[in-house]
Amino acid sequence: MRRRSVGAALFIIVTSAFALTSCGSESTPAPADPNQLDLVGQTFLSNDVTVNDQSYPLVKGSQLRLSFEDGAIGASAGCNSLSGDAAWSNGTLVIDGQSLAMTEMACDEPLMRQDTWFADILTSKPTLLQDSTTLTLTSDDTVIIFTDEEVVVPDVSLNGTVWQLDSIVAGDAASSVPEGVESNLSFGDGGELMVSPGCNTGSGSYTATVTTLTIGPIAMTAKACPPPASDVEADVTGLLQGDVSYSIDGDTLVLTAQKVTGSGATTLVYRAS
Repeated sequence: MRRRSVGAALFIIVTSAFALTSCGSESTPAPADPNQLDLVGQTFLSNDVTVNDQSYPLVKGSQLRLSFEDGAIGASAGCNSLSGDAAWSNGTLVIDGQSLAMTEMACDEPLMRQDTWFADILTSKPTLLQDSTTLTLTSDDTVIIFTDEEVVVPDVSLNGTVWQLDSIVAGDAASSVPEGVESNLSFGDGGELMVSPGCNTGSGSYTATVTTLTIGPIAMTAKACPPPASDVEADVTGLLQGDVSYSIDGDTLVLTAQKVTGSGATTLVYRAS
């Protein structure tokens, strides 16, 4: 049997250890630049918040939402919608002008306070770290762990779903559906459209591509409706004409007028019932 010298044995051990260390380094890549991460077009949801390593309870039934578009973010904390121009580079979320636009829907006081709290977090230049379908946002002692909405809430089918109107956008103003007003619609598999826009009921036909609905004339009942139901109905029927852009994100359907006329609704936001 051929013997190795002690020096040779030590050399083998050292070089083996170096090889193992090198392999270990290669298997743990440096964190990617958040500016290069695939956040644009994604929405994240969370109810997992800690402050000073202690669980921070959100208002019962509420959830944090954070979405990324090209150079902008959208967010909500259970009541109003937040939006603003933003950039995320070097691991930091920076809001342009350090302020977010907020809708002015009236909600219970705890939800209103939660809106303000979340807006303060987002404008504090928090850090972002993405790992597959998880996004971690950290601001001082507050840590919020988000999960990709497509994992939490897969996209609902356009057809066979009753869509309940949640909010109306007219120009730059967004408002919730007034209390006591019910407005919904549903799309049948055979191209039938059923609509209850606020007071009356109606039906019509539609065709759909990936991004556009083409809506035919809608035959409506003619019951007289007092405000605010009549106002909601006018916004809905005014938008549901001809070609309408649409998108589905989880349980949310957004209809946007391709041709804006007058001061009526430009966007209708529905939730799956």
